[in-house]
Amino acid sequence: LDGLIICVPTPSHGEYIKVAARYGLAVFVEKPVATSPNEIEELFQICEKNKVPLCCSFQRRFDKSYVQAADAVHLGKIGKAVSAHIFFGDSPCPPLEFLITGGNIFFDLSVHDVDFIRWALHDEIASVYAIATSSNEEMLKNNVQDNATMMMTTTSGSLVTISMNRHSVYGYDQRCEIFGDCGKVTIGNEFNSTTTVSDCLGEHWPRLKNSYNVRFRDAFSNELNAFADTVLQNDPWPIERDDVISVQRVAAAAKRSFETKQIVYL
Repeated sequence: LDGLIICVPTPSHGEYIKVAARYGLAVFVEKPVATSPNEIEELFQICEKNKVPLCCSFQRRFDKSYVQAADAVHLGKIGKAVSAHIFFGDSPCPPLEFLITGGNIFFDLSVHDVDFIRWALHDEIASVYAIATSSNEEMLKNNVQDNATMMMTTTSGSLVTISMNRHSVYGYDQRCEIFGDCGKVTIGNEFNSTTTVSDCLGEHWPRLKNSYNVRFRDAFSNELNAFADTVLQNDPWPIERDDVISVQRVAAAAKRSFETKQIVYL
C-alpha cells in the first residue's frame, strides 16, 4: 500500500490524514484539506515530518478547458489581465442537511474558482467584499445562503467577480471570462451532446451536463493519474501548501465580509 485516497466529509479529513502520515502513506484529498487555515497548516506539517506528500486537489487544474485558459493568460495571449468574471451555477441543489452541515457557499463553491483565478493570473487576492441571500424561508431559518457574489481585487490591481447560485435547474453552469488589455479568454459550458435542432421557433440546444461528476469526469481521472505519478515516480504535486491555505483564507474572508457587511483585506 503506497497511498490513501480520502473520501470522507471534511471534518474527518484530519483524522485520516494523520493516520496515513503515521504509516508513511501518500495522501490524496479533494478540497478542502480542513476547515481552517491553521488546521491545514498543521496537517501539512505532520505530512512533511513523516515525509509523505499531501495532495489536495482542485479539479479545475486538471480540466482541459481551464488548463488551456490559464495557459493563454500565462503566455500573454490576452496581454495584461485586468478583470475576470466567473459564474458558478450548481446542479442539482444539494439536500438541506448537507447545506447546513458542510455546504457553506463560500467554502464549498467559491474555493474552486478562487484557486483557478489565483493560478491563472499568477496573483494573490488582496481584498474581498461578499453578499449573499437565502431564497426561501427554510434556508433563511437555518442560516443557509444559496445565492452569493464575491467582488475581489488582486495585488496587481485586477478585479474579479464570482457569482454563485445553488439552483441551476437547466444544468451545471460553469463559465469564466478573463479580460486583458489585448483580448480575452472564455471558458464556456459543456452540453450533454453536440446535437442542435433548428426549426421555425429557432435553434434548440441540448441540456447542460447535469452535475460536477459529469462535467469534470475527465478532470477527476486526470488528477488521480497525477497522484499515481506523485506516489510512484515522485513527480511534484502541482498544488502547493500555500495555494491550499491561501484559498481557504479567501473563503473565510468572504464569509466574514458577508457577516460584517464590510470589505475584508487579506
